[in-house]
Amino acid sequence: MARFVVGVLMFLVHNSPEQASLLASALVQVHRPGGVWYTPSQADLAHTLFLKLLGVEIDFNSHPGLAPAFVSTSLNTPGERQELLELLIAFEMLCNPIPAALADDIDSWAETLDVQSDCLLMSRDLARNAIAQATSDFYRLNWIGEGDHQDDPAFQHLVQQYGDHAYGLCVEADPDEFSKWNQLQTLPPGSLGRRLWEFYQARGFKLPGELGAGNAALAHHDWIHLIAGYDTTPIGELEVTSFMASSSHSPGAILGFIGAISILETGLLHSFYGADKFGLALSSGDGIARVASAIQRGKGCLVDPLLDVDYFAIADQPLVDIQRQWWAV
Repeated sequence: MARFVVGVLMFLVHNSPEQASLLASALVQVHRPGGVWYTPSQADLAHTLFLKLLGVEIDFNSHPGLAPAFVSTSLNTPGERQELLELLIAFEMLCNPIPAALADDIDSWAETLDVQSDCLLMSRDLARNAIAQATSDFYRLNWIGEGDHQDDPAFQHLVQQYGDHAYGLCVEADPDEFSKWNQLQTLPPGSLGRRLWEFYQARGFKLPGELGAGNAALAHHDWIHLIAGYDTTPIGELEVTSFMASSSHSPGAILGFIGAISILETGLLHSFYGADKFGLALSSGDGIARVASAIQRGKGCLVDPLLDVDYFAIADQPLVDIQRQWWAV
């Protein structure tokens, strides 16, 4: 399946505060038809995101909507239009099931905005209740699939033999891979690598290379969990994926975050890793505020955590030094 990439973006990161009213009008036009939100959490999320990321206070229950043609001509770049579409899709993931009218509206907006996106492919699968296809699209096209070296014949053999689970799990034991990760325990106390090994041990996680463990592509984000300080709880997974989406130029970062919402908030999308039993991770407690803060923190990160860093090359460095480099504090 073809990739649809128009720049690499995250909603409310490249758009300006001056565009806030326009973006809000698009959001309510799609998700508040007839003056009623599809789900109450949409209004709460909209208010928090716009306040924290754009610094604009908007009453989303009374804000007027605007037609897609007007909004499209008012946005300056293809990137801004893509960000808007991805914002609309992220809010779509708060609905289970996805109403047919909502899916049709977003399709119409995508056409008017002249934007194609991997996120739209996945959301259409979910709207049609094609869960298996949506799950395949999610893991194959997000940052996990990007790290799987999909052009490698050995990896393609794993996919053919074990199916889509090969995108994120160790479907065959790999002693060399296991040894690479297990050697992290020999690094100095307080070093990045030693702390990651301890991170795994404290949670009872298998190391990459062990049968049934997360593979190296999935484990790549565990370094980010550790450095950014996000737990592996459901809300912690939403925090780390939102952080990556706002700090990385990886084409699959935004899809990873939007898919995580659909897994951990509404259960629309299924997970290979046993997370399907979780729900309402975003809308419960302070989840919305924490996700908005993670997006904001990702904007201030000085490195691309998915593309710029060879973590094994810096594994012997103190974790605190790396954290200072990421945020210059």
